[in-house]
Amino acid sequence: MWKLFTSGKRFFVAVMSGLLLGCEFAPDCTFENAEGKTGRVDQAYTAGCLVLYDKEVLLVEAMGKWGPPGGTVRSGESSQCGAERETWEETNVAVSVQGTAAVFQNGFHLYWCSPVGKPDPKVRAPLEVSNVDFFSTEEFANLRWRYPDQAKEFSRMVNKRLRR
Repeated sequence: MWKLFTSGKRFFVAVMSGLLLGCEFAPDCTFENAEGKTGRVDQAYTAGCLVLYDKEVLLVEAMGKWGPPGGTVRSGESSQCGAERETWEETNVAVSVQGTAAVFQNGFHLYWCSPVGKPDPKVRAPLEVSNVDFFSTEEFANLRWRYPDQAKEFSRMVNKRLRR
């Protein structure tokens, strides 16, 4: 019996070690505040990114509906850093916060973000996200959105930003 237990224990340790070696950790937060330090400027429970690349916006599909990547900010983490981390965790796209896009009534902080390098979007969190892709604002109307009027509001925001 002892031999069975110890071989099972070794198997468990080997499996866990393999899982940990395969883990990738989010890139360091790129956000810096006015003093040039990694920011703890905005504090929110949830945050996300409007990622612009080649005149298209990175979106995630969850439960059949589309929206920007984002999620829960960790305790002690700025919402900017939380937005960067959540975007990478859901989409495999490392980003850098460029500024505030909107703060919604529910407290969700949405930031303008740029990819760090050439983006290679793919689903990293299959329990949360079923699809990831870039879309032009013209394609927004064809998507089922997480919240009513998001297509119209995001299209207005993105087109305004692209005209700058």
